[in-house]
Amino acid sequence: MKPACIDAVIEAVGRPMSDAELKGIEDRIGRELRRLGNGPDGLRLTGEQRFFEAARRARESFLGEQELKARRDALAVLKHAQVEQALAGFPGDKIAGLRRLLAFHGDAKGSTLSVESKAEAIEADAFRQMLGTLEATNPKFFGLFESPEGVRALVREMFGEDSGVREAKEGAAEFKKVADELLGRFNDAGGKIRPREDWGLPHHHSQNKIAAAGEAVWVEKTFPLLNRDRYRNEDGSRMNDSQVLAFLRESYQTLATGGVNTLEPGAGGGETMRANLHAAAREIHYRSADDYLAYQKDFGERGLYDVLTGHVRGLADSIAMVETFGPNPDHAFKYFRDLAQREMTVADPTKHGKIAKQLVGLDNLYNYVSGKTLPVASEWLAQGFDSLRKWLVASRLGSAFISSLPDEATMQLTARVNNIDGMQVFRNELAALNPANQMEKRMAQRAGLALQTMIGSLNRFGDENMRNTLATKMATFTMRASGLNAITEARRRAFGVTMMSSLGHLTRDAEAPSKLDPMDHRILLSKGITDADWQVWKRAELEDWGGGNGTMLTPEAIYRIPDEALVGIGNLDANPQQLRRDAATRLLGVVLEEQNMAVVEPGSRERAALYSNLQRGTWKGELTRSVFLFKTMPIAMLMRHWERGMSGPDARSKAGYIGALMVSTTVMGMLALQIDELLKGRDPVNMNPFEGKAGARNWVRAFLKGGSLGIYGDFLFSEQNQHGGGPIASALGPVVGAVEEAFGLTQGNLVQLGQGKDTHAGAELLKFAKGMTPGANLWYLKAATNHLIFNQLQEMVSPGYLARVKSRAQREFGTTEWWDSRQAVPDRAPNLATAVGR
Repeated sequence: MKPACIDAVIEAVGRPMSDAELKGIEDRIGRELRRLGNGPDGLRLTGEQRFFEAARRARESFLGEQELKARRDALAVLKHAQVEQALAGFPGDKIAGLRRLLAFHGDAKGSTLSVESKAEAIEADAFRQMLGTLEATNPKFFGLFESPEGVRALVREMFGEDSGVREAKEGAAEFKKVADELLGRFNDAGGKIRPREDWGLPHHHSQNKIAAAGEAVWVEKTFPLLNRDRYRNEDGSRMNDSQVLAFLRESYQTLATGGVNTLEPGAGGGETMRANLHAAAREIHYRSADDYLAYQKDFGERGLYDVLTGHVRGLADSIAMVETFGPNPDHAFKYFRDLAQREMTVADPTKHGKIAKQLVGLDNLYNYVSGKTLPVASEWLAQGFDSLRKWLVASRLGSAFISSLPDEATMQLTARVNNIDGMQVFRNELAALNPANQMEKRMAQRAGLALQTMIGSLNRFGDENMRNTLATKMATFTMRASGLNAITEARRRAFGVTMMSSLGHLTRDAEAPSKLDPMDHRILLSKGITDADWQVWKRAELEDWGGGNGTMLTPEAIYRIPDEALVGIGNLDANPQQLRRDAATRLLGVVLEEQNMAVVEPGSRERAALYSNLQRGTWKGELTRSVFLFKTMPIAMLMRHWERGMSGPDARSKAGYIGALMVSTTVMGMLALQIDELLKGRDPVNMNPFEGKAGARNWVRAFLKGGSLGIYGDFLFSEQNQHGGGPIASALGPVVGAVEEAFGLTQGNLVQLGQGKDTHAGAELLKFAKGMTPGANLWYLKAATNHLIFNQLQEMVSPGYLARVKSRAQREFGTTEWWDSRQAVPDRAPNLATAVGR
């Protein structure tokens, strides 16, 4: 800055300024000059006019930042008070209060919506408004293939190009609207992301692919794809080749290192690194949609569908954090964490060790909820285990549809404690299962209730990490082809629809949440519903969906409330749009929390307990994740429902809930067990517990199957499960089990051969191949494929093998076959009398 300019700035400010302040002003004007150069306004101005316009914008930017700082300070004070109020309900144990602020707990303690639940609600509210966007690229044919035509058309529309496809044009407009609203909501809560008028879609850069390519290759391939009009000097002139290449080389360092190149040793800087990484990604401007797609092919590892949903999910998580803890969540959390440690330790110093242990768990939960995960240590190791786990999902869960029958029990139990009509839940489930009733599905999607299958989650029985790989596609195929996704979605829709109708009815009966019966509505009152939320709900015009759902309170009904109807609700300066938005978020948060209790979905709390501090790409981290494959759902069920049962107000209610849970899930487990036996070609197992050992053993198996732990029932009475795996290997998860089987095929058979024993290598190899073939054990096909193909082949390569398997099953579990495993067709119908010991 020239001396005359410095004097002018000091005179305008009215005080002496440091060199750092003057440099900051100079940099601010420089940024505005470059932004002017990138837009049409700047190109029409002379050099002097451009400088004065940049100075004016810099002044407005500076004043805006000062205003933002003041507003963020005020928001921090407000959120501080709200967190204090939430923790006041946990005298003597603020750690428990903080845990419930972060993640959902089923015990109905406290009176707030967790960060986890709020993020899920914001995400669902966003996705329901962009169905057109999702459908334009939604993977087709059981999730195997993303529509390339839909992707190209949607990207073109997002770049402002005419695709000629109406659905793509509408989908692009929906996404832009939703993304802008989410960005505005984040900034309203104290966030600081500068909106860009030319922004069309989020960019995705694979750090691994960029780093593997190297600087020279990445720069060479990226350079011709750039929109050169977006790269300007401060005087408005276009950057020359050498300048753009220098910019790309600097960007490469940031993208290839994940922002670590900006790290200042000793200064922390985690958030700064993340900000620099995002800034670098936002400054890669492509000439056209085709150039963007070309870049993604070389340096992306996620499909457009995953990029768009990931962008929404990331914003939803950030919004939930700042709306709960304020503009600086890390600082606020640390303050309340340290406060809890001090108060609890001072109150009882003898428990300092226990408190320290609780704080470790609390920190792990915060890191998980806030997305602070460790970087991948070894990409090849992480990808290898990811693929193996997904492949096991594809090859081992073809009968998970049958194993999910205990969901019916948890649905009815959750309905009962929420005072929801259980029969209406069942009627709505039947309606949701009707393939001809697409209107019901569409209305539920518009209400934010039926989006999990569309988004493509494998969280229930699979792994939470999603990659665009063949193994992921095959796992998705199995989940959809087996009907598991369909039945799970139908149950979730049914419960959500019934609860929304029940809430709509309640808002017409009660004037405020305080008027609700504290015993009958204990669960609902723990969700932090404010008087303002309730008054907004009361003013919504309820929807009639028919079939007993005539009082539907939906997000769309809330957003249709006119501004004048909201006058007098909340604070004097309450914004009508904010009132509607908060009420819709609360509604979805309330419904989705209970929906995840009814049809259990592992959440942040369960995953943090299992995976915290486990770095992906390390042997420890990958083996531990593999051990818990297929176990997160049963662990979540036990954690959530046991916790809810033990939180009852008296011993009678505790015993009633736990007893109902155990009996109902065991009965449904027995039903699942019997169906599974019939599908295997076996007669029903003996259910008479007083007739021999088999009857009692089968009820134990049913009890474990009701908790989705059916495989472990075998080990109470046998050294092997019915698939031939040992108890230790199966207890350590299907990955270790598969390794054990592979080991047995090689060294195990060599040992047997050396001892002169029959190896049955052919039968074991065939069984292993079948167990690793995606879709081979689909529940509605496995009886036919087993008897017509696999059993015949096994008998050919190892005569007598099937007879030994049959003998063991009869000896250990009392099972008999209605379809002989050695025959291609059955010679009799199932003997249902064996179910009662005959």
